[in-house]
Amino acid sequence: MISVIVPVYNTAQYLERVIEALLAQDFPRDEFELIFVDNGSEDNSRAILECYPQIRVFVETERGSYAARNRGIREARGDILAFTDSDCYPVAGWLSEIEKGFQSSPAQVLLGPRIPPVENNWLRLLSDYENKKAELVCLSNDAELYFGHTNNMAVRRSAMDRCGPFTQRARGSDTIFVRRIVGELSCDAVTYCPGMCVQHAELESVSVYYGKVATYGRSRKAYRHITKVRPLSQKERLNVFREATREHGIIDKVQLFTLLVGGAIAWWFGGFRAAKSNA
Repeated sequence: MISVIVPVYNTAQYLERVIEALLAQDFPRDEFELIFVDNGSEDNSRAILECYPQIRVFVETERGSYAARNRGIREARGDILAFTDSDCYPVAGWLSEIEKGFQSSPAQVLLGPRIPPVENNWLRLLSDYENKKAELVCLSNDAELYFGHTNNMAVRRSAMDRCGPFTQRARGSDTIFVRRIVGELSCDAVTYCPGMCVQHAELESVSVYYGKVATYGRSRKAYRHITKVRPLSQKERLNVFREATREHGIIDKVQLFTLLVGGAIAWWFGGFRAAKSNA
């Protein structure tokens, strides 16, 4: 049994498509359950959820997506916990790839790629870079590089029972959890699964990407006293860049490099704002 856990907060515009994408998975229907946890939505998200008798709906009054995920974990019946967000559309075969990923390796955690929902070359280049970075980090065997993202992550229930639940804080608890897994087990416990893919609906422009990078920079400042996670070195970033653009022409490479410079500025700005607010 796979338990899919989705926290929901004011995402009515995406919710029906997310549910339909999960219900359309090419996976035996009696071998997975869909758990949606409403976290105090003020739009019509709750009404949409209640239109689907095929899903299990819960309400978590403690605010925060990790509180909602922890409620889903408590209610889950599966021995695999699959996490995504209510603005992410799992592609066909998502659940099958999760099952294959766990069957083919001793991994306790699987991370998968996130791709943009629109045809946009700049977003595609950024997505290729970010996904290649996640893949190479999972191959690095360097514990301090590992991170998590709960909009596309699957965990064995036994590992969650041992190292979970998520720390209930605003951001970064997915990385804190993955670092706990790596620390207590090994780097081999976390594996990248390239076929386990979701479309991130919110990622519809470069400006949104920069906003998220700034948020990640701010988040890292906030949790670095809890767990030590180092950023990639310049040499490691160059290696990711080479691997992500191996089949691209010079124009794409120049465009991606320029976009990544903007991303570095956004990251720095996010960290600067966090440091300033804590001063």
